[in-house]
Amino acid sequence: MKTLQEKLRDLPDKPGIYLMKDLHGDIFYVGKAKNLKNRVRSYFHHNGQHSKKVQRMVFNIHDLEYHTVDTELDALLLECRLIQKYHPYYNRVMNAQQNYAYVLVQEAHLQILAEAPGNIPANSQLLGPFRQYKQLPHLVQLLTDTYLLPDVNYVTRLAVSRQLPEMPERLLTEKKAQILGFWQGGKTDFLTLLDQRIASLAAQLNFESAQQLQELATSARYFYEQQQRMNTFQAITQQLFALPLTTRRKKLYQISYGQLVATEILPLKAAESFTATPLSAPPSLTKTDIDPLLILMSYIEHHKKHD
Repeated sequence: MKTLQEKLRDLPDKPGIYLMKDLHGDIFYVGKAKNLKNRVRSYFHHNGQHSKKVQRMVFNIHDLEYHTVDTELDALLLECRLIQKYHPYYNRVMNAQQNYAYVLVQEAHLQILAEAPGNIPANSQLLGPFRQYKQLPHLVQLLTDTYLLPDVNYVTRLAVSRQLPEMPERLLTEKKAQILGFWQGGKTDFLTLLDQRIASLAAQLNFESAQQLQELATSARYFYEQQQRMNTFQAITQQLFALPLTTRRKKLYQISYGQLVATEILPLKAAESFTATPLSAPPSLTKTDIDPLLILMSYIEHHKKHD
C-alpha cells in the first residue's frame, strides 16, 4: 500500500474529491478540487499561514483517499454525496441535511416540523424542506407578527396595529395567501409590509428597533429571492449544460425540473441534443435533494453570467 507521502507525490492534475482519514481510518474531511495535485498539496505548504482548523486537520491526517472525476461540477456533486454519507467532523456546509425542516401553514398558525407528517390537516399546506433551518423560527415569528395571526401577544399586536393600521381588518384567508406566497417564492406583500413597519419605527425615532427589524427583513428578502431562483430553475422541463474537457471533448449535462437525469461525453463540436427521457413532472424534494439542486443551479447561473 502507498504511504501518505507517496499518495501526495502521485496526485493527478485533474478534478476530483479527496477524503482525509485519521489514525483509525475514519473520514474527518471531504474536499473537492479543480486540480487535485495543487489543492491537496497546498495543505502541506506554508502551514503557519493556515487557519487553526486547517492546521488541526493536517495534524490529524494519517491517510488520504482521492477519486478523479471529469469536471469541477462532478467534483462538487460527488463531494456533496460523500458529506451526506459520512458526515465528516470538519465539514460544515452540506453536513446537516438531517436538520433541514418543513413549515406547515395552517389557517391561522405556522408550525416548523423536523419531518414531513404522514397526514396533513385539512386546509393546511406543507412546504419545504428548507435548508435554512436556523432561520425558520425567525421567519415564522416575523410572519406571525406582521400578519397579526392569533398567536401574536397583546403588546406586539398593539405595536404592529399602529405600524400597519389596515392589518387588523384583513381576512385570515387573504393573510394565509400572502404567507404561502412568501414561502413559495410567489406573489406576496410581506416584504413591502416589513418596509412599512421599518419606516413607521423610524418615524417614531425608534431607531434601534428599526435597525433590528431591517436586519430581519434583509434575511427574509434573501430567503425569498432564493426561493424564486429555485422556482425558476425547477420549472424548466429540459435544459442542456456543457463543460469542455479538452480541446476535443466536452461533457454534456441533461437537467429536467432541476434534477440531473443524464450525462454524456461528446466531441467538442458535436451537436447537443437530449438523449434521456425528461421527467414527467417536478419531483417532490427530500432533504438530501436540496444541496445537489442548489449546486446545479448556482454552478449553471455562474457560468451563464461569465459566458
